Amino acid sequence: MTVSKGLWQARTAAAAGAAATATATAANEQTPRNSRAFSLAYLIVRTPPRSLFERGKQAGGLNEVPGDGKEEIDRHLMKLGHTIEDSRKKYSELTEELLEKLEEWIQQRNLSDVPREQLAIFAHSCYFQMDATLRCMETYYRIRTNAPEFFSNRDIKLENLQCSLKVLEFVMLPVPDPNGYSIIVHRLADTRASKYFLNDAIKLMMMTVDENLYIDGCCPGYVFLFDMAGVNIAHLTRISIGSIRKFFEYVQEGMPIRLKVIHIINVVGFMDKILSIMKPFMNSEILEMLHLHTGDVSEIYKYIPPKCLPEDYGGELDCIEVLHGEHIRKLEQLRDYFLEEETIRQNYSTSKKKNNK
Repeated sequence: MTVSKGLWQARTAAAAGAAATATATAANEQTPRNSRAFSLAYLIVRTPPRSLFERGKQAGGLNEVPGDGKEEIDRHLMKLGHTIEDSRKKYSELTEELLEKLEEWIQQRNLSDVPREQLAIFAHSCYFQMDATLRCMETYYRIRTNAPEFFSNRDIKLENLQCSLKVLEFVMLPVPDPNGYSIIVHRLADTRASKYFLNDAIKLMMMTVDENLYIDGCCPGYVFLFDMAGVNIAHLTRISIGSIRKFFEYVQEGMPIRLKVIHIINVVGFMDKILSIMKPFMNSEILEMLHLHTGDVSEIYKYIPPKCLPEDYGGELDCIEVLHGEHIRKLEQLRDYFLEEETIRQNYSTSKKKNNK
């Protein structure tokens, strides 16, 4: 089974059209150190967990339960760690008319608690093209509803996820690349194949993306950097074809981000076998994004300079182990958000309900 190219092609076409009319916006996005997205992403890594909670509370996303020191999501309407005003300041295309049309679609699917900030993320990922955005939203909610192995029980306190976080390392780097794109790094911390669980790895990867969307909202683009150091042939026995198929359908058709490039470093000698498993589910656009680096890690520098990389790769940032620990603390802070997001999705209906307005 191959993934439909319709939405991806619509996104690509929309991106080409948007590029001709978004010069000023693009220019602003080329200065990530002056952007709110960079400032917040950097600040969140460099400050203690309590400060993250205070920022989320000020943004309207978290409320404190008096007397017990615990945090909970506002149960009236799910809140994110940024506001719709933040997004509209960056992207004038987020018009009232566009948001109202997306709200109508949401209400028809029994998802009335979805905030405008999330709708803006969908629209931005599809370059504000209505048809593409609605297809993205349909795939997003359909897969999240029907793939519990990836999108249910996203409680960072669960034992299986705690174990996987000791085997896998995920990092949203605090410094974007020169284009202003956010960089997500993933590698093995424990190379024993018996400890690797693909579904948990995908779940944690998607939680990492969701964490950044919660904090920054609309982001100019994303770069995935996968390090294959320590991957051995035994890891292939841990791969499920069904999981791979669902993963690529979601990434290509439903993940609400502008994915720009995928770099894989320390490529193993049996990469051809891995690609033979994955290629049937990858469209041509994803394949074109894929950059395989078989030589020294310095090969990556012409794409991602050292100032944006961890010291593990000769960069100027903290080592991955430290950044991974900080990432875990952020996921813990967003525990209630992940649980609330799952609760809202449980009401999703693929059939339209009549609008009583």
